Amino acid sequence: MLNRVAERTNKYIDSMPKKERKKYGQFFTSKDTARYMAGLYNIPVNQAKVSILDAGAGSGILSCALIEKLEKM
Repeated sequence: MLNRVAERTNKYIDSMPKKERKKYGQFFTSKDTARYMAGLYNIPVNQAKVSILDAGAGSGILSCALIEKLEKM
């Protein structure tokens, strides 16, 4: 899922001039940065429910990185 979000984000970035993205305040988190940030989240192993607030407002890559981490637990 994370790879797919990153691919779609990169496709959008390639199709939209930087000047236009900047005009709308569009700055996207890389896949590596999203994984790093998800790694900072300390999740107890026996936690039945997790609430998160995605600091981004774009493609959802931060949430996807955290879901990827949860799937590996």
